[in-house]
Amino acid sequence: MSGKTVRGAGLAVMMLVGLGGCASDAEFPPAQPGATAVRFKVTEPGGFPVDVYLSAWAQGYVIHAAGQAPLYLIPDKKGGYIIQRPGEGASFVAPRSDGSGWTIQSASGPATLLLKQEGGTWILQAPGALPTLIVPQ
Repeated sequence: MSGKTVRGAGLAVMMLVGLGGCASDAEFPPAQPGATAVRFKVTEPGGFPVDVYLSAWAQGYVIHAAGQAPLYLIPDKKGGYIIQRPGEGASFVAPRSDGSGWTIQSASGPATLLLKQEGGTWILQAPGALPTLIVPQ
């Protein structure tokens, strides 16, 4: 899985925390973020902040970022989520037992951590990579 996919998965999980248990009855995910989408600013190491939007969809969520295919979050039966982007492998997300955030796992690489920070921000930390900052807007 590419670094962008892992970051996308982490963003997805962080945004889930921001929305809580909201859900929509929409049969298909929206092509664009709706008026009720929650906005986040995501800053990768050495990059500029990018707007990312999270919308409730059916029993899960959909994430929109300019220039990227939507990222779908589907709840599993164990309190976590399955993250899927069309044409890519799935990742599995589980809450950390100590309450510090989430662990994102994929079959193609080591686990990535999404950790809570003071002030409502999050850090996405892949092994061997610089952290990505996620801030709710």
